[in-house]
Amino acid sequence: QLGLVLEPIKNWVTHIDFNYRSKRYDWHESTYYTYVHNALGEATINSKGNTSGVRENTERTDYVNLNAYSEYGFKVGDDHNFKVMAGFQMEHNKWHAFSGGRQGIIVNGYDEIDITTGVDYKGNAVTPTIGGSTTRWSTAGFFGRINYDYKGRYLAEINLRYDGSSRFRSDNRWNVFPSFSLGWNVARENFWESLAQTVNTLKLRGSYGELGNQNTSKPYPTYQVLNISTNAGTWLQDGKKPNIAKMPGLISSTLTWERVKSWNVGLDWGVFNNRLTGSFDYFVRKTTDMVGPAPTLPEILGTDVPKTNNTDLKTYGFEFSLTWKDRLKNGLGYSATFLLSDSQTKILSYPNPNLTIGTYTSGHLTGEIWGYETIGIAKSQEEMDAHIASLPNGGQSKLGTNWSAGDIMYADLNGDGKIDPGANKFDDHGDLKKIGNSTPRFQFGLDLSADWKGFDFRAFFQGVMKRDYWPTTRNSYFWGATCENVWYAVGFKQHLDYYRAEPYYGLDTNIDSYYPRPLQGNSKNVQKQTRYLQDASYIRLKNLQIGY
Repeated sequence: QLGLVLEPIKNWVTHIDFNYRSKRYDWHESTYYTYVHNALGEATINSKGNTSGVRENTERTDYVNLNAYSEYGFKVGDDHNFKVMAGFQMEHNKWHAFSGGRQGIIVNGYDEIDITTGVDYKGNAVTPTIGGSTTRWSTAGFFGRINYDYKGRYLAEINLRYDGSSRFRSDNRWNVFPSFSLGWNVARENFWESLAQTVNTLKLRGSYGELGNQNTSKPYPTYQVLNISTNAGTWLQDGKKPNIAKMPGLISSTLTWERVKSWNVGLDWGVFNNRLTGSFDYFVRKTTDMVGPAPTLPEILGTDVPKTNNTDLKTYGFEFSLTWKDRLKNGLGYSATFLLSDSQTKILSYPNPNLTIGTYTSGHLTGEIWGYETIGIAKSQEEMDAHIASLPNGGQSKLGTNWSAGDIMYADLNGDGKIDPGANKFDDHGDLKKIGNSTPRFQFGLDLSADWKGFDFRAFFQGVMKRDYWPTTRNSYFWGATCENVWYAVGFKQHLDYYRAEPYYGLDTNIDSYYPRPLQGNSKNVQKQTRYLQDASYIRLKNLQIGY
């Protein structure tokens, strides 16, 4: 890492930062024959451990980053302050790997590829394995900024970026991302002087900005890559398996930058000699051309559907902070900061003509959980029979059969005399309804600190006020023996609270249970439903420090 700062004239400063990182990974594997003894006491090679050989792999990653920018500050008159900045940033990453292997270690303990025979335990020649690969990716960006303020009252900033990525094709590689912000320091105004002793700080601000996101870790996501394998053909040609190149998957040749557009308005304040300070921000963030989930296409396609820039999202929310900080006459200093934020994301557009529940669909929030409304667990066979009789057009047969005491009774929300998910679509969802959302809501933090005569204390609490969580049908840590497959079961004390119509191996009757009766290989009682939707809100002490 190298850094250089130049100041040829006053207030003109140039920064140049260069970083180089190299990482190497070497891997060696030796396998030996394993032996078993037959009835005569003779040692023979175990059929499940009949490989002896050496494999080695070497990987190296070289990463280079350059960040250079120059800034100049000046005044016009006594009240107008300017600062301009321009710069360039680039990064380049190269990854190279080489591997090789051969069977037939001659002497155990001397595990080198060149001290192997190249034959298997039957004496047949085995083709050595060899492979290698190199990938590269680069980014580059030009950026500039202009800052202006008038007497510290009115502030403005304009930014512009021009970024490019090698991961996209040349006609989609570069894009422009502008941003600007405005601020008004009301407390610096003459008309505020009468209030300045009480309200020491009051700032209004607003901003708009655009950022680009590559959203891919693949070096060549817009090109089809042929996977070549040696001696891998299905049919023999001249007595040998040929080398083959497998058909590549589909790609999106038009993949490009995601664009994130953000609007923000905010307020900063400080009162009582700035002992009480705070801020509030409201933001709207729109993501266009997002690389969303691949659309669902008929299985006759025969390959994976490529991801494309097919989604627009809108996120809106707020951030709030409030701090009290003071020091008493006896030297005790203390502070308390409360943080609160919230946001929701709405899908503005996504190609989902089928409107399938559980997939991105325009007009819906991300994180939605759809399920059935639970009436309860049938305490007797008579109660279950009465429930099924109230559903004359099919009962709960779409979810399972042999309904009995201890099973779940679901509500017929659409009144069609049966329990089913309809077509499992937003426009035909049968008895399904939106029962929750997995998005964390109202995230908060509380930071408490104090110091006195060399002693210091800090505690940080963090939590989420609202979040819904649905355990999957095979989440045995939640369901215990009532999960979809009893062979995945995990037993904890709380799992004993399952339905029992009569005592069972020392356990009392339990018809007012939390869990339904255990079933093997059956998910009818663990359908997404209101009864077992979990409250995932929490508060935790994340950090505690005491020092002297």
